[in-house]
Amino acid sequence: MMICPKCGRVVPDGVPCSCGAPLLSSNPAVNLLKTVGSSPKFLTAAILYSVAVLFSLVAAFAPNDLVYELYYYGANAGVDPDIFYPMMDVLESSSVVGVVLSSLPSILMAVGMWLFFVSSRNTQTGNVSTVGLTICKVLSYISLVLLCLAAFLLVILGIILVFAITANSDIAYYGAGSVVAAASVVGFLLAIVAAVLGLFIALEVSVIRTINRIKNTALNGVPDNRISGFLTGMLMVFGILGALGGVISLAGSPLAGLGSLAASVAMILMSLVLSEYRNKMTVLVFPPVQPVYPQNMPPYGSVPPQQPGGPTDGYPPQR
Repeated sequence: MMICPKCGRVVPDGVPCSCGAPLLSSNPAVNLLKTVGSSPKFLTAAILYSVAVLFSLVAAFAPNDLVYELYYYGANAGVDPDIFYPMMDVLESSSVVGVVLSSLPSILMAVGMWLFFVSSRNTQTGNVSTVGLTICKVLSYISLVLLCLAAFLLVILGIILVFAITANSDIAYYGAGSVVAAASVVGFLLAIVAAVLGLFIALEVSVIRTINRIKNTALNGVPDNRISGFLTGMLMVFGILGALGGVISLAGSPLAGLGSLAASVAMILMSLVLSEYRNKMTVLVFPPVQPVYPQNMPPYGSVPPQQPGGPTDGYPPQR
């Protein structure tokens, strides 16, 4: 038997409640995952992220100033229209393909979020499908590989620049101090880029670990509250910074600004959802201890217990 989280009725396992609440599992950890995955916060985050992807696609497909300038210069230069316009058509088609390919990870991420929500909201089963989580995890692995590759290339670039500076005769002409100063500036800039890459690598690793733990709970029913505070904090920080950038870009590109705002609010909501999931899962991992009272309490009845000092301290002796 299980208790409906919406109306409180006791219903058999695997039977939907008449109030229309989502069918939950008898396992409390899966129960909690299903409830959080179908919550209004997660639904709002999925909607806003999908809107952000849509706005970014529309803004990318909109005619830009570069295309207008190419048409203008081509017409003024007297280029043969039979050659120029087919070339422009090929250029626009390739740009469309490039936009779709670059937006494919964001589209798949939105699909993964919706699959997880639909599975959590499903009233036909008490389980939670992990297909949407798997899609998000694969995308995180791809991002992690690309970030590690960028970090490796950055190291190679740093080595090449150091050798180039030390071998440059123009810099060496001003003495060893100039070489050291130039190398220090390049090293400082590379260190900043490396720190940013390291931050994003750590974030992707945290995302992968979190998804794996949530998938384990969905598959095995084992409660796990190990949701990284680093992940929830970075989502909140990126969401706030992205919202500020979106407000600034509204004047120049309204669609891009609205898309940035929608994605930023989605990140803030996901931070709140993960924090709520962690707090509620902690209650399952460490349930509150109930006080234990002695079983054999003396039946005092209406007679108060005797105080230290003997039975004659204000009370008649017991016979």
